[in-house]
This record gives sequence, C-alpha cells and structure tokens, in this order.
Amino acid sequence: MFRKQFAILFAILLLSINSKAQQQNGSVFETRITISQKNQSINSILDQISWQAGVYFSYDASILNPNQKYNIEVSDKSLYTVLNQLFNPSDFLFTELENQIIISKNTADKISEEIKVDSIPVKYFFLSGKIVDNKKGDPIKYASISLLNKPIGTITNVDGNFILKIHPNFIRDTIVISCMGYIQLLIPAYKILDEDVIVMNSFSIRIKEVKVVATTPEKLLENIRENLAVNYSDDSKLMTAFYRETIKQDDEYINVSESVIEILKAPYNNSNRSDLVRIIKGRRSSEVKQFQWLNFKLQGGPFTITRLDIVKTVETFFDQNYQNLYDYNISKVIWYNENPVYVLEFKPIGNFNENGFVGEMYVHRETFAIVHVSFHYTKTGLKNAENEMIKKKPKGVKAKPTYTNYEANYQQYKGKWHLANVKASVKFKVRSRNDKLNSEYHSVSDLLITDIQDTELKKFDRDESFTQRDIFVEMINNYDPGFWENFNIIKPDEDLQNAYKNADIK
Repeated sequence: MFRKQFAILFAILLLSINSKAQQQNGSVFETRITISQKNQSINSILDQISWQAGVYFSYDASILNPNQKYNIEVSDKSLYTVLNQLFNPSDFLFTELENQIIISKNTADKISEEIKVDSIPVKYFFLSGKIVDNKKGDPIKYASISLLNKPIGTITNVDGNFILKIHPNFIRDTIVISCMGYIQLLIPAYKILDEDVIVMNSFSIRIKEVKVVATTPEKLLENIRENLAVNYSDDSKLMTAFYRETIKQDDEYINVSESVIEILKAPYNNSNRSDLVRIIKGRRSSEVKQFQWLNFKLQGGPFTITRLDIVKTVETFFDQNYQNLYDYNISKVIWYNENPVYVLEFKPIGNFNENGFVGEMYVHRETFAIVHVSFHYTKTGLKNAENEMIKKKPKGVKAKPTYTNYEANYQQYKGKWHLANVKASVKFKVRSRNDKLNSEYHSVSDLLITDIQDTELKKFDRDESFTQRDIFVEMINNYDPGFWENFNIIKPDEDLQNAYKNADIK
C-alpha cells in the first residue's frame, strides 16, 4: 500500500445551525491618551488622565512630592507610555486592579495585603497592529509574533493584522516578529502599545554571500533524520492552541467554527504514541449565510490537522521507506530568521504520481531542522483521493475535490523545534441537476500553537478526547460574550469580520 492517508475528510449532510458573540477588552493601560500640560501638579495631570481613560489612581501621598511640577506632552500614546514618562519605571510600579491603577514604589515590598490581588482577574495586555512591507506597504500575512524565549505567540492574518495577549508581567519583555524573506524585528512589548503599523524590511542576499556547503538531496535528508533526536523533543508537551474552521460556498462564508484546544504532544521519538486533542472551549456561527442545499462538515477537525506535523507522522516524502518514490531537488538557499535555509523540492515519480504529494521543505542549514513545509496532491492523486476525502453525499449529488494545500511551520524554543502553526485548504466542486446546484465549496482549517508547557500527562480521559470520527461543529456551542478572554487567537481578517457582522457576531 503506497500512501499514508493524510486528507482532511468531508461529510456532506442536509441541515443547518444558529448563534452570536463578543470579545472582552484588554488592559486599561492600552488606552490612548492625548495630553499637553506644563508646570502642573501631579494631581492635576492624573485627574485629566483619569477622565480620558476612565480609571482612578490610588497611591500613598508620601511617595510623591506634591510641590513638584511636571511637564507632559503626548499625542495618541498608550496610558502605559504616559505613566512611564511621568514616573521613572525603575522607581515606580503600576498595577491595574479593576477600575483602579495603583502607583507604588518599585521595592521588594508587595502591594498591601489588604488588596486581594488573587481574587481579581488579571487584565492582560492586548498588543495589536498591522505589519506591512517597507517598499510597497503591502500587508505581510502569516508573520510570526511571539515573546522572546517564551512559547507564547500568534501570527498575522491575510490583512497583516494581529493581536497578541500577554500577561502584565511580560510587558517589558521583547517581542520577536519574523517572516520568511524579511529581517527579523526585536521590539519591547510596551512599544507596540503605541504602534498601529509595523514596517518590515525585505532581506535580499546573493548566493555568493552565503557559505553553502555542497550537498545532495540524499545527504540533506540523511542529515535531517540523523538530527531528529537533537532537534525535536523526546518528552511529552502540553500545548495550548487556537483552531478555526471556515467554509465558503462560492465567495460567501456559510460557516465559521473556532475553539481553544489542548494538544498532548507525544514525544517525537515514540512512533507508537499519537498526539491527543481535547477542546477547552469552542464556538460556532450560524446563518453567516444560509446553506444552499448542502451543508459541508469536516470530519476529524482539530485532531486531523495535528497530523500535518509531518516530522511526527513521517509523511511519505519524509519517510526513508518511500524515498525512492520521490524526486528531490535543492532549488535554492533563502534567509529565514537570521539563518539561511535550504529549499528542498519534492515530487512523486512513476506510478506514485497517483498517490504522492508535490511540495517543498525549508531545512535549517545549521541544525538540519525542518522549519516549513508546504505540499499538495498531484492531479491524479487528488482524483484517487476522492472516495477517501468525501465520506457522505446525498443521492444525485456529484462532488469532487479540485484543490488541496497543506502547510506547517516550526519554531525553536529552548533548543528544540516545535510545531508553530498549520493550515489546510481544500476546495470541492459540487453539482446536482435536481437542485440546480453548481457550486464550489472552500474549507480552510487553521491551527496556531499559543503556549507550550512540560507535562507528566500520558493521556486525556476518553470522554474528553477528540477523535478522527468526531464532527467539530457538533461538539461546540454557540458564541457568547467575552468568549476568548485572555486566550491568544488568529485575528479575523476583514472578509471574515464582515461575515461575523452579517451573523450579528462580535
């Protein structure tokens, strides 16, 4: 048997669904302030800021000199930046508690025990903005935004927009922004509070400037496999992730489903253990647009998409046992996160064209880790996969897959490479003479790893685990206010936000 089946499976059923929602706000420190005051008392200045931000200030009068005069002139800056201009951040601390900001001395002493900090939910900072190209101003999609040396992050959407939620303890940490073909940016987190647009410079290198060690595709694949134990974790990890499914009929959304999930990531050196998935919370839209005759449902959802970790699942083009069935070519060397990477192209040969994949892997030149992979079925392979991809369809309906594309990205953390984000895109052509139906359905599934923790867990309870047979939209609830709280997500693009509005979703 040639192929390890990888397809995102579909079930076509006749039915529909219903819903609503809203997202909670982040920290009051994000509020933009405009103020111009010269030679004014601190009480006068704080009163004006309090009015603009809708927050009260609390402090021990003994730590501030009431006779000292202050100057402040800022336009459209975050409250956090304004306070750091008024008070030296090395001398003072600012703590948000409900509708108050407590100003205290930056000493070893903690906030008064009378204040029950633990009983008040922590307000995360919601860092947001748009990342664009320096030359044309075009949005940069799928750029990675993460905390330096921490497994906390997100990516930009197709419009270049992002939102990253971080604990207030991390506001003075460094944010890393990276994207293939661009110079990596390192920015203090608090500075993003004042930036609406972040510009990235493209990186161009001449091959002669990169010391390329002569190698063959066979040797490169050998190096990748020999370094798996060094590059990838041999311990279980508990990953928090955001998962989204969208389905369009022709050019209009007909369904959006999202969730926060946990993935119990099995060690990479244990091929007998599969990754496990459980849903923490999920929501689904309804009537973004009424289904026309057919309702597509994805089978396997977040469980299936974790199989796109080709290093763990050892897909055919990466499997030594199938290597002689593929043609490999090192096409070029490009720059990725301050390091050159090999671009290793692959395509099936001979009869394997009916079962194999076409695509490319980006291989880190220094560590031989796979940092990116994108692939799709061959034309004949897509035709052969039809029966496996479409599990159910009504009588008289003809449906066939016309397009597939799968992508996976990896990032380094604590010396190990881990799965960062995954995308699966599948299109189907559906015809029915009886219903006068001739439509294209397009499903996109996104998985974003937002946090990684060490764990001693070996399995999830059976009633918690999501399986290959489960239908995602049948296991989650309708939208509700403040749904995402402090969980990181992929910010919806403008097209998807319009679909939310059409369904009264916020």
